Amino acid sequence: MEPIRIYFDFASPYAYFALPSLEKLAGEHGREFEWRPIILWAVMKAHGIAPPMDVRVKRDYFVTDMKRSAAFHGLPYRHPDRLPVSSHLPARVYWCLADTDPSAAKEFGRSVFRAFFTQGEDITSEAAITRLAIRSGLDEAGARDAVSGPVGRAKLAAAVDLAIADGVCGSPFVIIDGEPFFGADRVPQIAWRLGQSTIGR
Repeated sequence: MEPIRIYFDFASPYAYFALPSLEKLAGEHGREFEWRPIILWAVMKAHGIAPPMDVRVKRDYFVTDMKRSAAFHGLPYRHPDRLPVSSHLPARVYWCLADTDPSAAKEFGRSVFRAFFTQGEDITSEAAITRLAIRSGLDEAGARDAVSGPVGRAKLAAAVDLAIADGVCGSPFVIIDGEPFFGADRVPQIAWRLGQSTIGR
């Protein structure tokens, strides 16, 4: 079976809300769960999609919905002081870690979500992301290189290119056996589809 692929932005509240449920579903169905962090603004720019939070009425709705969705999913949530922001720094570190230790990369990713959505930390800060990278097992030199060096930049650029090719139009964006699902509210449909796949085996 193909892995379940999830594209997401570390600055996406909806990715933070959906990931635990999606990981649980993948495990229940014996599917590998492939994280593919990207910077969503770059993908949307390539597709000519305007940022939804640039429109005041949409922004007001999303802020309300994000707080409601956190409560619905039973997750702690502190609305960030700034949103949206570019999450290129943690995404670079993730891709550097994923090469040698995928488990450490995912734990780093979870720490980024916690820092941004529960602790009010600035994930655009090199110092903050370097600290999180060191806590995830990199030494100081390795962490600094992951944040600002050429390897992380190149790997993130490749991930963005693949997201564009896969038709990603938001975060989280899940692909199961070639079928796309966009949004945290698609978790029930994903569960239903995975159940159909299990019956068909």
